[in-house]
Amino acid sequence: MEIEGLERKKQDNPYNYTEDQLAEKKLALHNMKIIYPDVNEFYAEMVYDMCKNTDEAKIELLKQKILNEPFKYKERYKTLQEELDLVVNDTILNPIVVTQPLEKVEPNTECETDFAEQPILSQD
Repeated sequence: MEIEGLERKKQDNPYNYTEDQLAEKKLALHNMKIIYPDVNEFYAEMVYDMCKNTDEAKIELLKQKILNEPFKYKERYKTLQEELDLVVNDTILNPIVVTQPLEKVEPNTECETDFAEQPILSQD
């Protein structure tokens, strides 16, 4: 439905992809979702855009940096499993304790407006 004076929201396209490139991106993201089902769509799109808009030499430099430079938090977290274990242990060792009983709240059964008696508006 078009409303005079208002424009429809256009999809963000900061890299000025053509229609064909947007279709290619959509297909690539779909395939990535099948291959990597646990990866958030936001991150998949970010990686796609980076790979598509960065020259190959720069990507190779990033790969070498990841392989050769130590992880910033290497001493604290040797693996992701250790990080997960820290979170689990903190939760188990320091649980949240409720010292006062929660008060019971009764549901509000009275409603000021009876929607069943309201007329249905036509959508002409």
